Amino acid sequence: MAEATELPVFAAPARPRGGPGGLGRFFFAEEGTARTQRFARGLALWTGAYALTHWPHREELYSRPVLRDGRLDAWLGGWVPPVELITGLLVLLLAAAGVVAAGRGGRAGRVAAAGLFALLVGLEASSPRAYAELAALQWVFVALAPLGRRGPRWAARLMMLQLSAVYVFAALSKLVEGTSWWTGEAVVLVFRSSHQGQHLLSAWLPLTYGPLAQALAWSTIALELTIGFGLWFARTRLLAALALVLLHVGIAASMRVSLLFLALMMLHLLLFFGRRGDEA
Repeated sequence: MAEATELPVFAAPARPRGGPGGLGRFFFAEEGTARTQRFARGLALWTGAYALTHWPHREELYSRPVLRDGRLDAWLGGWVPPVELITGLLVLLLAAAGVVAAGRGGRAGRVAAAGLFALLVGLEASSPRAYAELAALQWVFVALAPLGRRGPRWAARLMMLQLSAVYVFAALSKLVEGTSWWTGEAVVLVFRSSHQGQHLLSAWLPLTYGPLAQALAWSTIALELTIGFGLWFARTRLLAALALVLLHVGIAASMRVSLLFLALMMLHLLLFFGRRGDEA
């Protein structure tokens, strides 16, 4: 009897396992961490400047016993931090920021700087400025970001999204909250304001209702949208970066705003530009 021949097995060819989807690649693809590292050092230098500007006014900013509406006041039950405590926290923050700015300290240094900065922002007697809260949030991502030469880019992406959200929502709020930006009235009011306006350009230019005010209002919205979306695409990135610089130079030249705010927003450009090989 002839031996039975072995029949071939006709199995479906194995399909290669698919990689992560578009959203997964957006957040978790590996890339060089050089840009995140540069941003961390820049944020540390910015934080040092923030602490130094608060140093001469620490009693007024943190230890004022009345009219307190800071972030932590509801939790502290009326307790007022003594100026000696604030002095110590500022010294520690300057030390931690210096370590991170020097590229030292590893994750412990970043966590220490992030925690100290967030604590001081929360202990202010008044509601913190929006840019300080943005910096506190970015410190969280910096503290948790990968430390090696390469790693998943989720932290960088979240920080970049935060910056985009600032400008996109600023533009959208101007478009939907009444008609003052549509007509240019908002720009006129800012220029005439004794609190924010009457500064350099706004003091020199007697802006009135009309085409110029309307053009300034719409150009502001256009610049914000250009920044919010344009930084994500290689072809428009340089144009968006120039829009960011132009917008904030214009703000500095016409409004009484903190230079810390302007510096922080421009600092984020480090996340969008880097050497070849920074990205996967």
